[in-house]
Amino acid sequence: MPRDSFNREINYLRISVIDNCNLRCVYCMPLQGLQFLPKAELLSAAEIERVVRAALAAGFNKFRLTGGEPTLRADLLEIVERLARLP
Repeated sequence: MPRDSFNREINYLRISVIDNCNLRCVYCMPLQGLQFLPKAELLSAAEIERVVRAALAAGFNKFRLTGGEPTLRADLLEIVERLARLP
């Protein structure tokens, strides 16, 4: 199991499924200078599943899907369904 610099186990993985957001919260969205990734550069649902499978094999047991705003991702339901089927 991976450990941080304080020797704590790292058992969770945060996966940002999209960087886009439809809000402009000041703590994460500056008024200028922000460019979002092209859709083609985002990991596919299958690629996210492969990342999670590798993390499971390494001992991770908790996963959090984040963004931007994850619900803006058209295939979010597919991602959740794929991950829900994993052991």
